[in-house]
Amino acid sequence: MEGPVIVLVAGLITIAWIVYVVVDGIRRRQQLKVFTEFHGKLLDRLGSAREFGDFFNSEGGNRFLESLSSRETGAPQIRILRSMQTGLVLLTLGISVFVLVTVRSFSIDTADSFVVIATAATAIGTGLLISTGLSYVLSKRMGLIERPRSLRDQRDQDVSRSA
Repeated sequence: MEGPVIVLVAGLITIAWIVYVVVDGIRRRQQLKVFTEFHGKLLDRLGSAREFGDFFNSEGGNRFLESLSSRETGAPQIRILRSMQTGLVLLTLGISVFVLVTVRSFSIDTADSFVVIATAATAIGTGLLISTGLSYVLSKRMGLIERPRSLRDQRDQDVSRSA
């Protein structure tokens, strides 16, 4: 009876994942459409070359160019954090399933299935954590990750801008 339960749970997880991917794709497509329409209308409103130049020399123009150049701000940090989060979840899942197999008694076939799932989750989680560490080191060396400025440096810059 335990075998069909595993298949049912795996099927439900697969269906949930497919729904998530489809909904996320639709959301991203709508977001991109709104983003594109907004920027198109903004560029249409700039009539002359002088207005165009003045706009791109302003702070708003700089933000506009930054929004075109990268989809997410702090993209390396976000990807590294997501990878770490996924790795930790999978590692924890794998260890938890190993503990479950040790604590409870299952039939040999079911226990073997759980051990295979636990081994895969643990291996993938460990691989993601190693990959995360290497990505962080490489991003730092390549200058993709900036050190956060201290609060005092930020206040000094804000004061100098307002003066």
